[in-house]
Amino acid sequence: MSTSKQDMMIKENPAPKQAYRIEMRIENAPGPFGLVDGAADYHVPNYSECGKINHIAGVIPPITAGPEIKWTPKGDGLYETVVYADRLVEEDYFGRGVCRWAMTGARAILMATGAEIENSFVPFLSAEDMAANRSRTYYYWRGDYPSDSTPPTDGKGFSSSGYEDREKYKPELRNELFSVTLTAKGH
Repeated sequence: MSTSKQDMMIKENPAPKQAYRIEMRIENAPGPFGLVDGAADYHVPNYSECGKINHIAGVIPPITAGPEIKWTPKGDGLYETVVYADRLVEEDYFGRGVCRWAMTGARAILMATGAEIENSFVPFLSAEDMAANRSRTYYYWRGDYPSDSTPPTDGKGFSSSGYEDREKYKPELRNELFSVTLTAKGH
């Protein structure tokens, strides 16, 4: 469980009920993904009424959280997870009123092995998409996946959210793409 930018100890609901099942299908990937991780994203819309005041700056920063979610492999590039809209406890964390959590969505994080120097592929499904049982397909260039011919790097890999429209890639790259589809499967 991550903490928000306000360094608060976020409490998890011991019996959440608002579940969304998400299916992830990976197609035409250039290799396996040794790291398949993810997070559900939440924010507090009423943070200005309940958040901690930064007395030096005189502002109340937004409150966010991104607790980890687990993707279960189902075989042949298929994974599933369950996220809960009511996973976080709404309460008075700072003595200024009840902070109300809202889920903004869920994301997967895919890496060849999980090494820091590798690129990550990060598809996202919004809470609105989940509520409407919609799908989103993201396209990624296969050349961003590490290979024996990948030049060594001294830094960290980058994170790619991909494109929903394969036409955003140069024409010469469009036949070198793989896709990740996230589909909400009811709640």
